[in-house]
Amino acid sequence: MGTVAGMLTEARKLLGLAESPPGSNHNYVTAWYGFDGPWCDMSVSYIAAQSGNLSAVMGKFAYTVAHAQAFANAGRWHYGLGGIRPGDIVFFDWGGSGSIANIDHVGIVEAVRSNGTIVTLEGNTSDMFLRRVRSNCIVGYGRPAYGDASPMPATDGMLRLGSTGNAVKKLQGNLNTVMKSGLTVDGQFGPLTDAAVRAFQSKYRLEVDGIYGPKSAAMMKAALAGKATPVKPTPKPPTGALVVDGIFGPSTCAALQRALNKHGASLVVDGSMGPLTNRALQKYLGVAQDGIVGSITVKALQKKVGATQDGIWGPDTTRKLQTKLNANTF
Repeated sequence: MGTVAGMLTEARKLLGLAESPPGSNHNYVTAWYGFDGPWCDMSVSYIAAQSGNLSAVMGKFAYTVAHAQAFANAGRWHYGLGGIRPGDIVFFDWGGSGSIANIDHVGIVEAVRSNGTIVTLEGNTSDMFLRRVRSNCIVGYGRPAYGDASPMPATDGMLRLGSTGNAVKKLQGNLNTVMKSGLTVDGQFGPLTDAAVRAFQSKYRLEVDGIYGPKSAAMMKAALAGKATPVKPTPKPPTGALVVDGIFGPSTCAALQRALNKHGASLVVDGSMGPLTNRALQKYLGVAQDGIVGSITVKALQKKVGATQDGIWGPDTTRKLQTKLNANTF
């Protein structure tokens, strides 16, 4: 069985890994896995295999929902960020539902910061393997069975009858604010708190089970802000002039999305090169809009930015694109 340090060492070796071409879901990680597709979880599997940790991460996965469920089935799953440690496998739902069924991204925790954020190592983020800082849209995490793994937290991150502590105190205070429940804020999840949670869930049309989990927490956040439904997280992409470095990262992708919107696209500027961005780029370049950035699309882009038209999206093409985007001439 491998170690946390071994897992992180192998993950850092992938930093800067891109797709060839961008948008193709093709690189040596997907070649190792066996097919070209969204590769965030493939990269976790690849890294685990290289560090002797494939069984520790529950096996080889490409589907994030199945991977998270495997951790849950093994009793190695925790909702939210409580107790998270380096080496944990953290799962995201960009829609903010907090549900395993809606997970659509995954990364490896590299560090946990005192301000409540985590540093992650992630594949298939802006078509690359990059280091990110995250705090939002986290459903939960799985703790691999490393040879030197920390024990799992005492609870799974859900508050229910019998739970105690500061998290229960916060919940009781929030229920008093939103529902006028009149609870004693004592940190003891007893019958009165259970009834108040159920009343809250009923009012906001949630599953009435008395368990305060991610969906209830998302609704509580909205209710405290005077909203009747959970607020979908708003992407916060990088802004400002681009560094002309030939690296197609989130800043360049966000700038490209803004430029495409000026040409009639209606993209969410999130710094992620997904199928909608690919099609918008293809429409602007006048090529077939299949959502896959292949050699024809790349040659059209290279012609547009003045790069050598070889159909390979490399650093020179990106540098010329970055220059055009900075000059507002793309």
